[in-house]
Amino acid sequence: MYEEVQKLHRQYGDIVRIGPSEISIANPQAFRVLHASNSPVSKGPFYNIAYPWINLLADRNKKQHAHRRKAWDKAFTAKALRDYEDRVVKYTRQLTENIDKMKGNPLNLKQWINFYTFDIMGDLAFGKGFDMLVNGVEHEFLKLSHTSQTIMGILRRIVWLFPVVKATPLLNSSYLNFQAYIIQQVEYRRKNKPEVPDVFSWLLEDFSTLENPTNQDYLNLYGDAHLIIIAGSDTTAATTTCLLYQLALHQEVYNKLQAEIDTYKEVHEQSDHLSLSKLEYLQACIDEALRLHPVIMSGLQRMTPPEGMQVGDVFIPGNTIFHMPSYTMYRDERCFARPNEFLPERWTSNPELIRDSTIYAPFSIGRGACAGKQLGLMEMRYILTEILSRYNIEFAPGTNPQTFVDGLRDCFTLELPKLEMVFTARA
Repeated sequence: MYEEVQKLHRQYGDIVRIGPSEISIANPQAFRVLHASNSPVSKGPFYNIAYPWINLLADRNKKQHAHRRKAWDKAFTAKALRDYEDRVVKYTRQLTENIDKMKGNPLNLKQWINFYTFDIMGDLAFGKGFDMLVNGVEHEFLKLSHTSQTIMGILRRIVWLFPVVKATPLLNSSYLNFQAYIIQQVEYRRKNKPEVPDVFSWLLEDFSTLENPTNQDYLNLYGDAHLIIIAGSDTTAATTTCLLYQLALHQEVYNKLQAEIDTYKEVHEQSDHLSLSKLEYLQACIDEALRLHPVIMSGLQRMTPPEGMQVGDVFIPGNTIFHMPSYTMYRDERCFARPNEFLPERWTSNPELIRDSTIYAPFSIGRGACAGKQLGLMEMRYILTEILSRYNIEFAPGTNPQTFVDGLRDCFTLELPKLEMVFTARA
């Protein structure tokens, strides 16, 4: 779908109709207006898809969202992140131990990075990981999660159909099992407080202030648990995998990044997130991977106010659903020179390759900006640093790199195909 939208924009211009009362807008000026903090736009009907579960991201009431966001912001302060760091280190070590065991044999990188991020977020949401890195086997919850996300992604433009699917026997089994597992784990976590706070600690602290929590309050709590797992795992895994894919394609970039990490390792006997965050070229590579492979390919769904609004020379009628497609805009020559090339230097030594940085918002901006951005970056920095310091990577024999790109799917978040790679220990 995201490539089709890009073709439509190239043929018809900055604004194209993609459905009844639904448009796609790929205009830098419009992006700044529509996503400003004081913008009158609201979230579109897609965010009701899991109703009556309403997580923070899905809350369309701006006042309620602002109130709930306070607890999430506490969960991602610098101090809170330090509490999570040991868990990230633990699972980073488990992943590298598994890579060592492969002894140069091909492994499905997409799967193992998913194991890594899901184990971390399971620990930070439910007080325990899914043990996928220990057992080397996909947990049933991961299967249910991906099935549910795929269904939601397919139905995101016909939201009214999702309640029908949820109410239809056989069709609804995966989703109901998915919800049942989340409820079970939330109730377990409420009764088992971890020694060191996790992300859910802050949400439970906020929940405990409610004198008489309603049924909707409980449903919102379950929704937030779902959000912690999905937002902190699939997106981080996708970006990490796509970056390693690009590094395998671009040996010069790989060597340069490896040299930066080697220098870092010479000075730091043990990695820590504060010092990792200062690795300039590593961050440039992450930024470039997010530009070429944004995790929300089609952009977030928004809706104009009932009275409509003026955007530049164009008036957009009221209650119009719109998207600002990240994939299309990040590959727009008005915003980036040589937009289809993987060039991390555009973020460091060659800033002229960026023509309009204001449209680059892979973690969103304004009220809806990703609360867990720094946690996601921590996960990526740790595992990328360890992988590049320990191994040389290449595509497995017989692998056609283009097959990976051709297999990318837009299911609201980016869904990846299998990617076989070989990790060889460095001399």
